[in-house]
Amino acid sequence: MAWLRRKQANGSGEDLEPSELGVELSPQRFEQILQQLFESLESDGGVERYAAALKMKSELFGRLLAPDALSQLDEEGRDTVLERIFSVRRRLAPTLREMELSQFRALVGELLHGKGGVEERMEAFIEALPCEGKACRARRDLAADLLHFYDPGRYPLMSRWVWDVNTDSGALRELVPHSDQITQLPTGGEPGVYLTLRNWVKEQLEAQSFYRDLDLMVDLLLAQVYAQYIKAMAEGMLRTDFGGNSEDPSEHVRKLLGIDEQRLKGRSRLKDETEE
Repeated sequence: MAWLRRKQANGSGEDLEPSELGVELSPQRFEQILQQLFESLESDGGVERYAAALKMKSELFGRLLAPDALSQLDEEGRDTVLERIFSVRRRLAPTLREMELSQFRALVGELLHGKGGVEERMEAFIEALPCEGKACRARRDLAADLLHFYDPGRYPLMSRWVWDVNTDSGALRELVPHSDQITQLPTGGEPGVYLTLRNWVKEQLEAQSFYRDLDLMVDLLLAQVYAQYIKAMAEGMLRTDFGGNSEDPSEHVRKLLGIDEQRLKGRSRLKDETEE
C-alpha cells in the first residue's frame, strides 16, 4: 500500500516505521469530513486561518523547546506550552506547575531530545509525571502534543482523541466504514499506527490537490472527524468537557488543537481555567 511506505525522520536520523491498521479507511468518509471542515470554518476565517494558527503554535514550541532554549525555560514559558494543550491545562497543569522547573525541563528534554525510540521516550515521560486520578490520562496528550508540534514533520499527532487503543475510540475509528458494527478494532497503539493514519490522510489531501502544510492539514481533518463525533454524542462527560451546548461548530476543533479563541488572540487564561 502506498501509504505504508517508510518515512525518514528529518534531522535526528530517527525512523518511524508505519504499522498495519488491520482495517480499511473510507475515502468517502474523508471527503465528507473535508467538506464539513470547510463549511464549519468558513465563518471563522477559513481553513487558512486555522492552518496559520497551528503553524504559529508549532513555531512557538520550536523556539521554546529547542535544546538551548529549553535549558532556560522559565515559568511563563512552561505555562505558555501547557495552556495550548486542552486536556492538560484543564486537568494536569495545576500539578505540573508545582513541579520543580528544572525537573520539568529535564523530562521534556529527554522526551524531545533524549536517546531511545519515541515510544520508549513517551512511556518514560508519562511514568515520570506526577498526577492524580483522571488527570493522569492527560499525560499522554502532553507527550503527544510536545513531540508533534515541536517537529510536526517527524512525529504524527499521537493524542488520545486521534486514537486511544485503551478505550477503542478516536478519530481513526470514525474513518472506518461501519465501525459502529465492530466491537473492537484490531488496531494497535504504537507510533507506527499514527504514522500510517497520517500518511493515509495526506494522500487523500493530495488527491484533492492540497500540497501546502499537509502535516497541519491532517491535524485539522482529524480534529474535524472527532468534533463530529463529539457533536453526535447525546450526553456524557466528554461532551460536557467540550461544552455540549455550544452552537459554534468550530469550537471543538479549536479546543482539540489548542488554538481556541484565547490562543488565537495570544492571550493566556491558564490560571483561570485550571481553577474551574
